Amino acid sequence: METGYKAIDIMTNKPVTAKPSITVKECADLMTEHGVGSIILVEGKDLKGIVSKKDIVSKVVSESKDASKTTVTEIMTFARDMITISPGEDIYNAMVLMKENDVKRLPVMDEGKLVGLITSKDILKIEPALFDILVENFHLREEERKLRTLDE
Repeated sequence: METGYKAIDIMTNKPVTAKPSITVKECADLMTEHGVGSIILVEGKDLKGIVSKKDIVSKVVSESKDASKTTVTEIMTFARDMITISPGEDIYNAMVLMKENDVKRLPVMDEGKLVGLITSKDILKIEPALFDILVENFHLREEERKLRTLDE
């Protein structure tokens, strides 16, 4: 299915970025300051990784780590493990990638360099018809939670 929209059409051209050497506290402050749910970690234009609010909650807060002493490199998803997309890719394919890999954000890479970020919210603003793909994933996770609760 082609939507006519490419990643380059809807991506954030200047995502909030930071160096991987910052602390989790500094990262959380950046997220709050810019009103974003993740920070892209870079050295120059080279993608090093990503940290999301979910990472902070599950890998720092829930483990009682000190956010002002923990660096984001200790909790980030490294670039080598990240799912990315090219600027010319159709946003339908982006949404399918997000669903298949259970991610909400895709760095947009061109010739190995970070050029932007596309989120599920970006896609849904432009192409609400793709909402069903996203919702299907949420329903499956909710059903799994219900089944686990019943089994316990």
